[in-house]
Amino acid sequence: MSTADQPDQVDQRAERATRALRTTLLATAGASVALGVLGLLVAVLTSGSSAMWPGVSLFAVGQLVALTAAALTWRGLRRVVAGAAPRTVTTAVRSWLGRLAVAELVLLVTVAGVWLLLRPEAVVAVVACVLVSAQLAALLHVLRR
Repeated sequence: MSTADQPDQVDQRAERATRALRTTLLATAGASVALGVLGLLVAVLTSGSSAMWPGVSLFAVGQLVALTAAALTWRGLRRVVAGAAPRTVTTAVRSWLGRLAVAELVLLVTVAGVWLLLRPEAVVAVVACVLVSAQLAALLHVLRR
């Protein structure tokens, strides 16, 4: 490999990292908006019901994790654009996405368990909201690839 090829290779790596991080940022921000809309819909459609607060809180957990993932991805994207080593940044972001996916699942199970103890009559709503919010963990897993 000649020295003339090295800057092009570095530019290609930075371009690939920028594209991957931009896609991840859009996906996580979009997931956050989607979970927020679902939480709002649950609040509107179940007002006065025993399922309102469990549903809203479970969607809020997913939205918080999605916002955190978007913020970490944004930070990584800024670092790559500023000239940081693309591999180092993308490795760090991938690691954080994995941790966030696990944290979200743990939080969802914990919050769902608490709601099932407090409001056993809302079991269907709790399980449905957990399953919808848990899709963020699957998205984070896919984005890590």
